Amino acid sequence: MIERVAIGSWGARIGAVLLTAAAMAPGAAQAQESTPSTGVFKTAQEVFTICNSTKEVDVEACDWFIMSAHDMMKFYGDTDTGGEKICLPQGTKALEVRTAVLDYWRSKPEARKYSAVSTIYNALTQKYGC
Repeated sequence: MIERVAIGSWGARIGAVLLTAAAMAPGAAQAQESTPSTGVFKTAQEVFTICNSTKEVDVEACDWFIMSAHDMMKFYGDTDTGGEKICLPQGTKALEVRTAVLDYWRSKPEARKYSAVSTIYNALTQKYGC
């Protein structure tokens, strides 16, 4: 079984740069729910599907995707280059963040057709806004 690390670990930061740097240019995460998902790497539905998989490798990929989006949000917030800041409690685990994102997607199934990153942004600012 893979041990889940606290959000903000160095490995998650590296994943953030590799997986979402291009997808989250300043302002991209601020997309409204009405913004079409054209031109994105993953829709929320695609990530929602892997997050709900029974395969550990899929759930791990889900966590890395969400942690990457989280870390890019933190970067933009910490450098005041765009978007709302998020403030997760110290020691928050990837499972807790995944649960917050999944709860958001379950409560707004219509949003799953949009960008995974923009809807993760919406979920995390709603749950963990400063």
